[in-house]
Amino acid sequence: MTERKWTARAAWLVRRLGLRHALRTAAAAVATLALVTALALPQGYWAVVTAVIVMQANLGGSIWASWTRLAGTAIGAVAGALAAHWGGQSFLAVGLAVFATLSVCAVISRLRESSRVAGITAVIVILAGHPGTSALTMGMDRFIEISIGIVTALGVSAVVLPSRASRALEHGLATVFDDAASYFALVVEGRLHDDYVERQVFAIKDRILRTLARCRELRRESVIEGRGGDDGTLRSMLLYRGERLFEHILAMDHVAAEWRGQGLHRHLPEELTVLEGAVAAMLRGLAAHMRRQGALPETDTLSAAVGKAREKLAAMRRERAPAAYDLSEVMHFFSFMHGMLSCAADAGEIVRRIRAYEQEA
Repeated sequence: MTERKWTARAAWLVRRLGLRHALRTAAAAVATLALVTALALPQGYWAVVTAVIVMQANLGGSIWASWTRLAGTAIGAVAGALAAHWGGQSFLAVGLAVFATLSVCAVISRLRESSRVAGITAVIVILAGHPGTSALTMGMDRFIEISIGIVTALGVSAVVLPSRASRALEHGLATVFDDAASYFALVVEGRLHDDYVERQVFAIKDRILRTLARCRELRRESVIEGRGGDDGTLRSMLLYRGERLFEHILAMDHVAAEWRGQGLHRHLPEELTVLEGAVAAMLRGLAAHMRRQGALPETDTLSAAVGKAREKLAAMRRERAPAAYDLSEVMHFFSFMHGMLSCAADAGEIVRRIRAYEQEA
C-alpha cells in the first residue's frame, strides 16, 4: 500500500473513531490542570471539568457551549450567593436558589441548555461553603474557575487540530444529497415495479432527518465561528435546497406507499426510469464534488430527461389517457410526477448556483 493510501486510511480511522476530538479534549484537560495548579486554585478541578464539558467537535460548537455554560454559571453563582447570604445552608435557601436559577434559564431560550449547570452551581455555592468564607466569595471562585476552564478549552479548540463547523456542514450536506439520491431511487423503483421496500425506505428517511438536524446545528455553529459572507450564503442555500428535496421525495413516498397496482405510470416507464437515473446521478455527483472527489456534474443529461418526460406527459394529455382512470389515480400520478420534476429542478438549480459561485470566486 502506498504512502498516500496509508495516510488516507489513517485519516479515515481518526475521523471514524473520534480520535481527533479525544486528543483535543485530553489536551484541554491537561492544559487547564496545569494552569489551575500554577495559580494554586483550591478547587481547580471545576475548571478541568468545565474544559472537558465545553470541548465540542468543532470550534463553533465549543464557542456556543462555552457561552451558555458561562452565562448559566453566572446566574447560578449569583442566585446561590444571594440565597446563602440570606438563608445560609437551609432547605429553603437551596430550594429558592434552584427555583430562581432554573426559572431565569427557562425564560431566556438560549440558556435552556445550561439550566442544569446553572442549578448545580447554585447548589454548590450554598452547600460547599466553608466557615469564614462568604457566599459571595464562593460564587466568585466558582465563576472564575469555570471561566478559566472555558477560556483554556477555546484556546485548545482553536490551536490543537482545529476543526471547523463550516467544513463539517459541507460533509453533512454531501451526505444528505447522497442519501436523497438513494431515497429518490427507492421511491421511484417502488412505484414503477410495485415493489415498495418499507424497511429500507424508513431507514434512509430516518438517516436523512437526523443528518438535516445536525446540519442545522452546524450552520448555527459556522455562523458563530464567523464563517459567514458568500460562503455562508451558499451553505444556507444548500441546506434549504436539501430540505426542499427531502420534502418533495416525502410527498412521492406517500404516493408510492399508499397507491399500488397498475396506473398512469405504465404509460411512460422508460421516461420515468431515465429521469430517475438522471436525478440520482446529479445528486451523487453533487455530493462527490462537495467532498472534493469530483468535478461539478453537467446538467445536460438531466435537462434532456426532464424534456422527454414533459413531452410524454403532453402526449398523454392529448391522447386523453388520464380519462381512462378514476380521479384518485390521476391525482396521485400527477402528484408523483410533480415531485419528480421538482426534485430535478432543485438538483439542477443547486448545480447552477454552485457553478456561478465558483466562477465568481
